[in-house]
Amino acid sequence: MLMYTHRIPYYVIHKHIIPYTYLPQPKALLRDIRNYIQDINLIESVYLTQYNEFILLSDLFLFHGFNYTMSDISTNLASLFKRHVVFQNKKHIELYPYLRSMNVSNRRHSTVKFIWGLMSPEERNTFINDYLLDNMTV
Repeated sequence: MLMYTHRIPYYVIHKHIIPYTYLPQPKALLRDIRNYIQDINLIESVYLTQYNEFILLSDLFLFHGFNYTMSDISTNLASLFKRHVVFQNKKHIELYPYLRSMNVSNRRHSTVKFIWGLMSPEERNTFINDYLLDNMTV
């Protein structure tokens, strides 16, 4: 990391990078980051050892009400996607091509992390309780 700082002019580091390193972050954001990291590690350790990424992605879609047979995006899934800045102004019907492209096999891992990042800590907790803990007790 230090070798890259020699390529950046001192003025840029001093005036544009260093001030942001000292800004306090909101406690809710820090809690969300900690929750994301802990929960994604838990989910991946269970799903990737017992199942696979396709099952995890399918469970995430089902949790948000997506029906593969109907090919219809639920309002719950649409509201989740609209939390992202790219999808905020998209209409409900315009989200479907993005959803189809996310299910490609070489993008599943990043899609899982993308969806997991859009979820709130409470939604993540509910998903873990409904899909992970219930399956472990059976």
